[in-house]
Amino acid sequence: MHSLQKQFHDFIHSNHLVERDEKVLLAVSGGLDSMVMAHLFVKEGMNVSIAHCNFGLRGEESDGDEAFVMQWADQHGLNCYVKSFDLGAGSIQIEARNARYQWFNELALENDFGKIAVAHHLNDSLETVLINLTRGTGIKGVAGISIQNKKIIRPLLFAEKPMLYAYAMDTGLEWREDSSNQRTEYDRNLIRHEVIPILEKINPSLLKTFVNTSERLFLAQQLVEQRVEEVKTKDLSERPNGWELDLGWMRHPSDELVLSEILAEFEVNYATAKEIAQARGKSGKTFPVGGLVISMDRTSLFVGKPEKQKFQPLIIKEEGVYSVGDHQLTLERVDRDEVVFGVKHKAYLDAGKLTFPITIRNWEVGDKIQPLGMQGKKKVSDLLVDQKVPLHRKGSVLVLESNGEIAWVIGYRVSDLFKIADGTKEVTKMVFN
Repeated sequence: MHSLQKQFHDFIHSNHLVERDEKVLLAVSGGLDSMVMAHLFVKEGMNVSIAHCNFGLRGEESDGDEAFVMQWADQHGLNCYVKSFDLGAGSIQIEARNARYQWFNELALENDFGKIAVAHHLNDSLETVLINLTRGTGIKGVAGISIQNKKIIRPLLFAEKPMLYAYAMDTGLEWREDSSNQRTEYDRNLIRHEVIPILEKINPSLLKTFVNTSERLFLAQQLVEQRVEEVKTKDLSERPNGWELDLGWMRHPSDELVLSEILAEFEVNYATAKEIAQARGKSGKTFPVGGLVISMDRTSLFVGKPEKQKFQPLIIKEEGVYSVGDHQLTLERVDRDEVVFGVKHKAYLDAGKLTFPITIRNWEVGDKIQPLGMQGKKKVSDLLVDQKVPLHRKGSVLVLESNGEIAWVIGYRVSDLFKIADGTKEVTKMVFN
């Protein structure tokens, strides 16, 4: 057995990349790396099929790659799936990558492939890290390419490029050369042909050093991911209009990294996540992010879509059932013994103190209410702060107004001027759902 075959066997089994009798789809371009991978899988005796993408970017050369891969698959009795792609006008590399993986996943779903194997090796992983460093990245970006990501496996990540070349020469394996690999207008090729050789002059054992560094960074990333899951489980809560994240767990500067990982799930970049972390305790501070808004409270942050800020005031002339935006307001007379205090979406007022018509409207700056149990008046804006209403919800808070006085900040506080007292004869029950 060739030494590379043994390392391949050990790597697959030690990392549990392929289960017994599992079907594997091999992404094969016809180049050295993917041909070595395909050959190793065949020698391993696994149940494999080939998938080849023809992007037509090199004309006859691309068609030659396709014919070569199909012929090799036929010689080894393997199913071979081929697809031609017509890429859009965006970044060719990104478009090609997305189209390739989408097709691979479709094939896997349709044909019951448990894994999709791609031929990335150690040199590819180092190149990826250097590209990520030049563009800006986190721990995951400098840890290198992962061995497995769901169905995608990378069974050659233990190998250096020269090892693959030596294997092909020893076994007489043929492959196709991609002329575009020499063109340094691509970032990866520039790093491969010009940057890495300079780094290897500084450290001839660059790849071996990288392996050790990568392993430690992967472990560090696992610690971060574990901490992220702990925080999400304990402190992240789904709300009707978004998410609330309690920030009481943030005690150390390193917690900013955990916060950035959580907010990344809402497509918040690291720089904005740092600003958000530094705004802790600044109630009312907001951060628009895409179609969302993140608003700060004293001890929490809220992530949600901006709610409708205004709607046409509703004039109510008598008791009954009324539509208020997406909600429903019911007003009815009830006996005093039906009164149950402490329910947020219900209010009980002295019917004799209510004057119809009453108005339902958004609260406005300068509005005041005399909260139940208080002598003087208080700004509605201050009341909402006391009630810890997130900023992105404040704009949709409604008030019920009677004869120029706010009788109820709906869902939050009743006015003392309309409270049920000893002399109350009739009670108006209000329910806002």
